[in-house]
Amino acid sequence: MQISMMKSRSSLLKRITAGVLATSLVGGAGLAQDEATDPNARSPEIVIVPVGEDGSEAHFVVGDMAWGDVLGILNQLQNQPSEQTIAVAQTLWTSRDVNPPFFLFELARLTAESDPTFAVQAYFLGRSRTMYDAARCLDSSALDVINEASAYAGDAVVQVIANRPELTIEAIEHVIETEGAFASEASPWWACSFGSSAYFAAVNGDTLAGDEWLIVESRWPSVRSRIEANLQNNLTMMRDAVAAATAQ
Repeated sequence: MQISMMKSRSSLLKRITAGVLATSLVGGAGLAQDEATDPNARSPEIVIVPVGEDGSEAHFVVGDMAWGDVLGILNQLQNQPSEQTIAVAQTLWTSRDVNPPFFLFELARLTAESDPTFAVQAYFLGRSRTMYDAARCLDSSALDVINEASAYAGDAVVQVIANRPELTIEAIEHVIETEGAFASEASPWWACSFGSSAYFAAVNGDTLAGDEWLIVESRWPSVRSRIEANLQNNLTMMRDAVAAATAQ
């Protein structure tokens, strides 16, 4: 596939977030910003987590629901008892417009076997929203978050997409018809903090003003137009591929 393409939360994610903030992964979350001066200012920090017996470490940018924070919440979600799976999936879906789209990939993973149609819809909604968030970052290296985040959906979703092209067509059609790619209320910071500029700001203890990590809002319509064109091109490509395969 060539899809290059926080405000309130549900009670479940509030409880999970509270637990995550007590762990080493998200322990360095930045302080709340002064919204009267710059609501988009961010003071990222680095949390270092051991990842192997050989002493290797992973460095995560955290603060204000940065990349490291969403990974921490994902870890908590995946550690929930199996009997909570349905409740977690329901929460992820009902809160999809107020939480970073990263969690839609976890929703796709959870439902890939039980409801592949829904899983593919969640996947492409998450991917299109991730595209839009990453494309609004000043740091072009943040675009790498698109494939990195999408991979968390897992192999089962990839197999469904590969074997059921009609589901991909339906999912992209739905995103286009509902303009779902642009309905999220979550800050793009979760995606932008994946980039190198946020990392170096965290290493140096710097605060990033809003105009240092996020493109000005007057440019958002042009970004939106590019995402819409990308979705339409992918839809056309998929339709043509299916039509060609059917004609053989």
